[in-house]
Amino acid sequence: MPKEWKKKEVEELKELLEENPVVGITSMYKIPGPQLQDMRKDLHGKAKIRMSRKTLMKRALDEADREDIEELKDKLIGESAFIFTEMNPFKLYSYLQENKSSAPAQAGDTAPNDIVVPDGGTGIDPGPAIGKLQNAGIKTSIEDGEIHVAQESTVVEDGENVTHEVAEALKMLDMEPMEIGLNIKAVWQDGSIFDPEDLDIDLEEYENKVKDAYQRAMNLSVNSGYVTEENIKSLLLKAWNETKSLAVESSVLTEDTTEELLRMNYSKAKNLKSKVGDLEEDSGSEE
Repeated sequence: MPKEWKKKEVEELKELLEENPVVGITSMYKIPGPQLQDMRKDLHGKAKIRMSRKTLMKRALDEADREDIEELKDKLIGESAFIFTEMNPFKLYSYLQENKSSAPAQAGDTAPNDIVVPDGGTGIDPGPAIGKLQNAGIKTSIEDGEIHVAQESTVVEDGENVTHEVAEALKMLDMEPMEIGLNIKAVWQDGSIFDPEDLDIDLEEYENKVKDAYQRAMNLSVNSGYVTEENIKSLLLKAWNETKSLAVESSVLTEDTTEELLRMNYSKAKNLKSKVGDLEEDSGSEE
C-alpha cells in the first residue's frame, strides 16, 4: 500500500510538471498554517502550490518529459514546494514579493534586510523594559514619563540572525520586521532556469527599456531602408512623402500635388505682387 501511494503521488506530480508552462520551487520555511491557507486563496486561479516528500518531488522531476526541468532538483533544499502557474517567471516573482505580509521577529530568524529602530517615543512606561531594550543594543532615555529611543540604531543587519534579546525588544516596540510569504528559489520555463536574482527586476522600468529599444531599432531600420514586416507601412509612407516632396519641388502636376502646387504658386504670386507694388511706389516717389 505505501508503495502504491508513492507511485500515485509521483504520477500526479509528473502530470502537473508536464501540464504547466512554468514551474517554480518555493521555500516553505516557517510559514504558519493559517497564512499558508490565505496564500492558497490569494493564488487561486493564478498558481497552485503542491508540497510532497522531497524524494518523490525529485523522482517526478527526473521522470517528467520537460527539457532540463530535472535541474530544479538542486533547489530542493530545506522545506520546499512546487508552484505551478501560467504566469511568466517575472510576473510570478513580482506577484509573490508584493503579497508578502509582515510578522514579528523570532529568535533565530534571518533578517530579510537591516532592522532599524527609529528614535522617538515608545509609549512604554519606565521600568524593566529599559534593561531589555538596552540589552538589545538600543539606547534609551526617559522623557515625559515614558521611555524614548535616544538614537536610531540598526539592531540586526541584513542576513544576520535575530537574537532572543532583540526579538523581545522588537515585540515590546510593536515592530514586525519579518516578511511572511513564498520565497522563490528557482523557476523553470521552456528549458531555462531562472534564479531569484534573475527575476528581481523593476518590470515597469524593464518594459520602458524594451519599448525604447524597439523604437530605436524601428527608426534605424526605416532610415536605412531595411524592410521588415513591422516597418513596411512606415517605409511606404516615408517613400510616398519623399516622392510627393520631389514632385512638388519639380512642379510635376499630379492628383496628389495639385493642391500643394497651387498653394505654393499662389504664395509666390502674392509675394511677387507685393514686390512689384513696392517698386511702383519707389518709382512714383522719385518723380
